[in-house]
Amino acid sequence: MTEIAIIGGGPGGLMAAIALARRGVRTTVFEREDHPERMPRFNPDRSYPIDITGHGLKAVRHIDALTHFDAHLTAFHGISGRAWLSDPWLEPGWIGSRGDITRALMSVVEDRHHDMIDFVFHSEVRTVDVLAGEVAGQSFDLVIGADGAGSAVRAAMRDQVAGFTVETSSVPNYGLLLELDQVGEKLDKHCPNGLAVNPPTLAAVIRDEDKPDGVRWLSVIGLGKPITFTSPVQATTWLRKHCPRVLDLTSEQAISEFSRREYVHLGQRATCSQLYGGRAVLLGDAAAAFPPAGQGGNAALESAMVLDQCLAAGPPETVGARYNSAWKPEADAVSWIGAQVRYQDVRMILRMTLARAVGVDIGRLSKSSTRSYSDVRRAARRLGPIWA
Repeated sequence: MTEIAIIGGGPGGLMAAIALARRGVRTTVFEREDHPERMPRFNPDRSYPIDITGHGLKAVRHIDALTHFDAHLTAFHGISGRAWLSDPWLEPGWIGSRGDITRALMSVVEDRHHDMIDFVFHSEVRTVDVLAGEVAGQSFDLVIGADGAGSAVRAAMRDQVAGFTVETSSVPNYGLLLELDQVGEKLDKHCPNGLAVNPPTLAAVIRDEDKPDGVRWLSVIGLGKPITFTSPVQATTWLRKHCPRVLDLTSEQAISEFSRREYVHLGQRATCSQLYGGRAVLLGDAAAAFPPAGQGGNAALESAMVLDQCLAAGPPETVGARYNSAWKPEADAVSWIGAQVRYQDVRMILRMTLARAVGVDIGRLSKSSTRSYSDVRRAARRLGPIWA
């Protein structure tokens, strides 16, 4: 029987494990953190709300997990805001944090596949022999790197596989999170709500059973340069000038915490020359890290689905080439799409406006369950200088 190791128990890694278990393939998942149900519900550095729509929806359907996502995330009905920003969503979709997604996937594991997936929690894998397929002293036929933007598997491939290269770059995108603890019925919890354009500010929910209505409202403020505050008064003054609507939705205590919170750099990119080497393949951010474009979680889930389809088509020793052929163009395309999103960049706002006017809104098209990322990229680049 094929022995497969999955490094990383996030959305991509769990999706891959479940998809393989459905076909009778056993996996061992190495995860540096604890079981998702024992992890804190809220982490200001990782609890950014995510929407799972077209590309992620395909993957969720692939493992027949719609009811599990319904139970662990909030239904997504589209983006709410000024008329030009409003974007309804008519298919199934969800909003939640990375933790909400992993809890939904772990519930699938425990309901259906607990006998096919072995977990090694609190196991930070730092070294991998990708040529021999060795992880933590064990040999595997295939190693799946689903260990995020700082992937140890990708680093091992760079060091051990001839010709494998990683190109890194970054754009000046930064995020600062503000909790909105006075929302009540003022916003629709089924929609990310646009509160400001410059800086781009969205408010959305993650699940939190300790809250009276079961959700925690978070506002993510996108910044074109780092910012720090010396006091809550300074933070309040800045919010009043740049995002005044949030002041009606939050408390002095939340603003005090916001004023002490550190910004997060969201603009890192990593592009691999190929997505396999030796006995290893890369999923999600390990395969292609890119600035937020609303597609990080969706791309991770879909890449796991594509890998499962490639494994079903032939033996593990040839899966790398098949997977690379199928997903590398998509990884490159979604990375390109992500690189176009630059917070507080007037030129980007102009490009987006012009492209939307001629029907090529890359944000909206990227959510489609029927259009590939590479197709969206081709449509955008046909506009010539707008997206050159």
